[in-house]
Amino acid sequence: MSRSQSNIKSSQEFRLKFWGVRGSYPTVDAATLRVGGNTSCVEVRVDGRRLIFDAGTGIIPLGKELCNGATSSPTAYVFLSHTHIDHVLGLCFFEPLLTAAARTFILGPGATRGALTRSLRHLTNSHLFPVSLDQLKGKKEIFSLTGGEIIRFGLPGTRPKLEKARVASGPDGEELVVATCKSAAHPLNGVMLYRVHYQHKSFVYATDIEQQEGGYPEVIEFARGADLLIHDAQYLNEEYFSRAKVRKGWGHSTIDMAVEVAKKAAVKRLVLFHHEPTHDDKTMKEIEKQAKTLFHSTVVAREGMEISLL
Repeated sequence: MSRSQSNIKSSQEFRLKFWGVRGSYPTVDAATLRVGGNTSCVEVRVDGRRLIFDAGTGIIPLGKELCNGATSSPTAYVFLSHTHIDHVLGLCFFEPLLTAAARTFILGPGATRGALTRSLRHLTNSHLFPVSLDQLKGKKEIFSLTGGEIIRFGLPGTRPKLEKARVASGPDGEELVVATCKSAAHPLNGVMLYRVHYQHKSFVYATDIEQQEGGYPEVIEFARGADLLIHDAQYLNEEYFSRAKVRKGWGHSTIDMAVEVAKKAAVKRLVLFHHEPTHDDKTMKEIEKQAKTLFHSTVVAREGMEISLL
């Protein structure tokens, strides 16, 4: 191998970092500091790009890091699972959207062209926020997804290219590709799942999924054989099946449900995500211990945790 080939190979990166891991609402008490209190946000550094999954409060510190980095004009690709408030709460405070030299591509579910833009404008209407989406100074483009798309990337900083997938989970190759899958496993408008492929490795982002008995077939098939599955696991069984406090129908899974999907999809590793805000660090440690007895390669997502897939 030549020196130039060696340098190219060594520069390859496919690394995830968790900036927000809570579901429903952020927590600020001392008992949750170790696991973290920000809502959903996962950064992926891959092929010279920064892909970001969901814009909960975790995207706020991430945005500051992006704009304080080596480049004064960062480009970010933000993929939204859906537009419930805990998944977009940090978007208006995302530093690249406030920085004229930065560029942000936002992709997420929308039944028609322009639907996602309209949803995000509701987030910044005058009753909720003092500045409209259009007044934010950063350059931005918004893409509505219906599911079944393949997203490809040109040179870093350029707009993504959308096409319809021939294979549900997307092609498995060296190229950076993001595949989408729309699931009805979350109330009202459903939720978008994402599978990221690079260098014959892949991971699946599947938050806000409420699994049915036996799991949703489309979710299991979409995740099949992935190196890593990030899956909603907000509730304990006793919480989900409680008659005193209703949790069924809220759009979230139990630990057992997440494990069942991991096993049926034959994934290599499972990350439990979208944690119940009332679960403190001690409870989360017990959850991880319990989950490992069901599926050994399981970890609880923690803020600041990094996972390399190469």
